[in-house]
Amino acid sequence: MLTPPASSVAASHHTSPLPRPRKHPLKPGGVKESSLISYLDQTITAVKRRWAKRMFKDEEIGQGDVKGYHHFREAAKDIEGLIDVIWVSGSPNLQTPYLLTIAIMIVDFLPDFPPSPRTTFHLLEKMDHAFSSLLVGKDSDTGEALPGFENGRKLSTTDKVRLKSIVERTRISVVEVMSGENAEDDEMENEDASMGEETDGEDTVKFEGFEDDDEDEEEWEEMEVGRVYERTIGELGDVLGGPPIGIITDN
Repeated sequence: MLTPPASSVAASHHTSPLPRPRKHPLKPGGVKESSLISYLDQTITAVKRRWAKRMFKDEEIGQGDVKGYHHFREAAKDIEGLIDVIWVSGSPNLQTPYLLTIAIMIVDFLPDFPPSPRTTFHLLEKMDHAFSSLLVGKDSDTGEALPGFENGRKLSTTDKVRLKSIVERTRISVVEVMSGENAEDDEMENEDASMGEETDGEDTVKFEGFEDDDEDEEEWEEMEVGRVYERTIGELGDVLGGPPIGIITDN
């Protein structure tokens, strides 16, 4: 994976899921902006290539070529890095188009891997925070004005309509993907299972009241599905009007 431009990374003690952005947007057409655009374009292309090679075994990949993703957590790790770099730029003219591109990548990638609830919801929480903040021009957690929004700049109507469409697709896709039976092996429940396999043959102690862990996990997933882009939906409802964005079911 490519290394982000040195000027784009900033240390932060921010408690939000996103890093603290730089104080001022990058100068349009400047060297730093050009360097960041080049990095983002190259990295996005590399991520898409790894997704395209997801069905290939590592030994089938030519020497020097990128290896395909085998689990969504691998793609999510690279995507999350992109989100952080985009956000740190503090430049709305870059944040909006690139985050929309990332949002489309996520909804395209999700159906091609076994469900990975915790990874997926964590990634979408960051995206929700970013979009809901951009819609109002301030951090949706702290209320701090975002760089580049001091004069009341907001997303264009075209971007809002596009975002609404992506949000609808994502919520439907998450419902369909999470209804799958096979979860990725990076999830906590699978880690617990592997720990149990190491103690085969040993006596285990069972405690009353812990029998419904599976039901609790299902309830947690259902709650998280309902929260996908929750804050973004609220802001889009205010700016676009019309009926609220919901999740389509068979009922």
